[in-house]
Amino acid sequence: MSVDFRIRLAQSPADAAVISQVFDEVWSVTTMVSPEIIVASLHNGGYGAIVESGGNPIGAAFAIVGRPLEGESQPNLHSHAAGVVAHRAGHGIGEAIKVHQWRWAKERGFATVTWTFDPLVRRNAWFNIVKLGVRVLGYRENFYGELDDGINAGEQSDRVLVRWDVATTEAPRRANFVVADHGDVVIATPSDIEALRVRDREESARWRASQRAAFLDAEKQGAFVIGLNEDYEYVLRRSHATQGATQ
Repeated sequence: MSVDFRIRLAQSPADAAVISQVFDEVWSVTTMVSPEIIVASLHNGGYGAIVESGGNPIGAAFAIVGRPLEGESQPNLHSHAAGVVAHRAGHGIGEAIKVHQWRWAKERGFATVTWTFDPLVRRNAWFNIVKLGVRVLGYRENFYGELDDGINAGEQSDRVLVRWDVATTEAPRRANFVVADHGDVVIATPSDIEALRVRDREESARWRASQRAAFLDAEKQGAFVIGLNEDYEYVLRRSHATQGATQ
């Protein structure tokens, strides 16, 4: 894990502009989140952080305050975006950002942290569900509408919404891979959807349609994600009592 970086909280409009610029670089877009929106959120108790190395920004995260999730009395922190620039990805910085965010939420009395990710992106599924130990709350069809950034341009923005418990734990807990039982629903992920989108948009669209249909059908039957198996497939189980059992 790389250690030549530091994470600091955003405190000024200039910091908000840096977060916005980092997001634009990571997602190859112009003004993914405006500095003004970030400033307004920070003023209202939201979270913003910048990762720096050698005086240069290499990552950032931004989260907004939300109402408590069902069954909770303390507020939820919704993480809208967290990213690391391409030449520093894969060195533990993403995990450090999320742990920093979790600790910040813990210190300020949040019950949970939520965010979304594209269920087609295998490495994100592993990072979130296994490495961070989040629980999947459900599938959201075309959550943001059609996107126009450099990564997702022209894509339907299907997402899974995840929950990270804060108030009830002393530290984030990694999860294990799970084994599907008889009757479980198993939903595959492509090995590298990002490369496939560049190489064959029709095939990537078929993956989206197939995965969407599988998730929506499973949820109609009362099945929910309990984790990933060793083949990086989502395992969904119909018993509500076992949802999130991998934590």
